[in-house]
Amino acid sequence: MTAVRDLEPFVERREPRGIAWVRPDLVDEPIAALWGDPGPLAGAKGRGGVGVLVVGGVECVMRPYRRGGALAALLRDRYGGPGRARAELAAILALRHEGVPVVVPVAAAARRSGAFWRLRLLTERLADALPLPDFLAAHAERRRDVATSVGVVLRLAFAAGLRHPDLHADNILCVARGDRMRVVLVDLDRAVVGGPVDERGRDAMLARLQRYWLKHRATLAARPSRAETMRALRQIATDRAERHALWRRLARALRRQQIRRRDS
Repeated sequence: MTAVRDLEPFVERREPRGIAWVRPDLVDEPIAALWGDPGPLAGAKGRGGVGVLVVGGVECVMRPYRRGGALAALLRDRYGGPGRARAELAAILALRHEGVPVVVPVAAAARRSGAFWRLRLLTERLADALPLPDFLAAHAERRRDVATSVGVVLRLAFAAGLRHPDLHADNILCVARGDRMRVVLVDLDRAVVGGPVDERGRDAMLARLQRYWLKHRATLAARPSRAETMRALRQIATDRAERHALWRRLARALRRQQIRRRDS
């Protein structure tokens, strides 16, 4: 077992055909426990395979890594090395260090299968949490509160240096706790954390989030209104003129995207 600086306090454990980075309270659990068969997770989204796995008494959400795009059909869940899972764990820990609300990590694991590796990430299950679109549909009375909370979380993430290539509404989990809201970021695959995010980088992530609402509007349980979007942006751009300028930039980016899709 080895401590790794950028993954502190997680501990690295190796076996002949695999490697895992495990939370200190679970280092005595066999690595095989991280590779158990998960139970179903209601409402799970993504590329499939997400489920519930109990490790050392901790109820976890297990997410296997699966390829998208052109390589999906060819390589599916096979990767050239363990780095992708390790990098996501590092991103989660970096955001937590900066006080950004993210899921609580439990372990990242990689196991060699022939010439390739299969990867998975385990995080603590947040009871009763719903992806943002589903929460908006189920809790109409909390829509204003959740808009504010989402804006705060995004502001903190950008301030911490988050650069996420695929930020979208299902990356945001929401749960009501009495009269309080809890909003956390999930699925930080391929995200990096470090250094200030400039206006262009921030706008690109917000535009991608807006495009997701539009692209999937026919299948999402609910979408935020313009007023709710502006309420979230108020937490990111506190000056009114700056906020409206941001809104106009996002609207132009969406129009350009729609034109490119029509022309392609």
